[in-house]
Amino acid sequence: MMSENMAQKGFIGPKALFDLFYIPPKLLFRKEEESSLLSILNDSFKDNFSINILYQGIEGIGKKAIINKVLRDLFNSDQYFQLYKKIPLDCKEKSLEEIIISLISILSKYSNLGCEISTILNSNISKLWSILKLMCKKLDNHVIFIFYNSEFLETKIQKKFLTFGKNSNISIISTVNNVLRQNSLDLISDYDLKRKLDFFSYDQLISIFTQRTDLSFSYQVDKELIELITDLIFENYVPVPGKGINILRDLYPPLKNKHSLDYNTLLKICENHFDSIHNQDEFNLLNYLAEEDLLTVLFLDNLINHFISNTSNYYINLEELKQLYLISCESLEYSNDLQEFIDIITKLKNIGIISPSKKGMDLTYDILLENEFSKNYYFLVLNPIKLKAMLDAIFSHRRFI
Repeated sequence: MMSENMAQKGFIGPKALFDLFYIPPKLLFRKEEESSLLSILNDSFKDNFSINILYQGIEGIGKKAIINKVLRDLFNSDQYFQLYKKIPLDCKEKSLEEIIISLISILSKYSNLGCEISTILNSNISKLWSILKLMCKKLDNHVIFIFYNSEFLETKIQKKFLTFGKNSNISIISTVNNVLRQNSLDLISDYDLKRKLDFFSYDQLISIFTQRTDLSFSYQVDKELIELITDLIFENYVPVPGKGINILRDLYPPLKNKHSLDYNTLLKICENHFDSIHNQDEFNLLNYLAEEDLLTVLFLDNLINHFISNTSNYYINLEELKQLYLISCESLEYSNDLQEFIDIITKLKNIGIISPSKKGMDLTYDILLENEFSKNYYFLVLNPIKLKAMLDAIFSHRRFI
C-alpha cells in the first residue's frame, strides 16, 4: 500500500521510467515552450485553421515530452478539443509507403470510408497519396499529424505534407533531431511556429532526474548518484534528460531495494551509454601508465583504493586529493610540492581518468583560484576495478625489474 509520504511526492512506480509515453505532472524548465505551443494550438483549434509546427533539438532534449504534455492538457481542458484526432508517427527508418499506409490505416478508423489495408499494400505512391487525400477530405474533425524524427523524410516529401496539410483539415507538428540540412532550409517558411530547444544546465538536469527518481522509487535515491550520472553526461555526451532517463532505466533493477550503488556497479552500467568510456583503449592506457613515474602511479593507486573502499562515495574533494598526495610522498619518502600535486591532477585529467565535477567550487585554496583546480569535487571517469587491475600489473612488473 502506498504510504502518505509516497503519495505526497507523486510516486508512480516503474511506469515513470519505462513507459515511453509517460508525461511528468510538470515539465521542468520548459514553461516558455509549453506556453507558446499551448497558445497557438488553442487558437488554431478554436478558429479552425491548420497550422504547421517544427521543434528542433538533439534526441533526448524533450521535444516529444513538450508536445505530448501540451496536447494532453489541451484535450483535458475542454470536451471540444476531444473531437480532434491526433496521429503520432515515428518516421525513423520508414519508407514513404510505410508512412502513408500507416496514416491511411489510422484514418480509416475515423472516417466513413471502408478501407481494407490488404487491398492497398501493393499500390504505388501516386495511388496511396490519392487515397490519403480522399480520406482527409471525408473527415468530420480536425486532425493533427505528429511526425517524430521527420529528418528521415526527404525534403520534397516534407514540403508536400506541409502543403497538403494547409489545404486540408490537418495540422502538422514535426520534430527533427538534427539541425536542418542546407537543402531543407527552404522548408522554414512553411512552418508557422519554429522552436529550437536549448540544452539544460547542470543544476536543471539534477532537478529533472530527481523529479523522475522521486516518481519512480518509493524512497529518495542518493543525491550524489544523481549528480554523478549528470557529471558523466556532461563529460561524455551533451546535457539532455533523455540520456539520464535511459541510464536510470538500467539502474532500476539494482536500485529497486536500496538507496545507492557501489561506484563500480554504477560505472559499469553507465559506460554502456557512452562510447567514449565503452571504447576506451585499455591497452594504450596501460602502456601510458607503465611509463609514468612511481609517485604518480602510487598516487593513482591510493585514489582508486579510496573509491573501492568507500563504496558509497562517488566523489573526492580537493582537500582529500591533497591528503592522498601527501600520503604518497611520505610512503616514498619524497618531499611534497604543491605544483607537483597540480601537475599530477592535470595529468590524470588530461588522460581521462578523473574529471572535476560541475557541482561546486572550493574558494579556500588561494593559489588555485584562477584555474580549474578550484573545483571542489572530482570523480573517476573510468571503472576503478579495471584501473586497479592495471596498476597491480604495473607494480608486479616493476618488482621483477
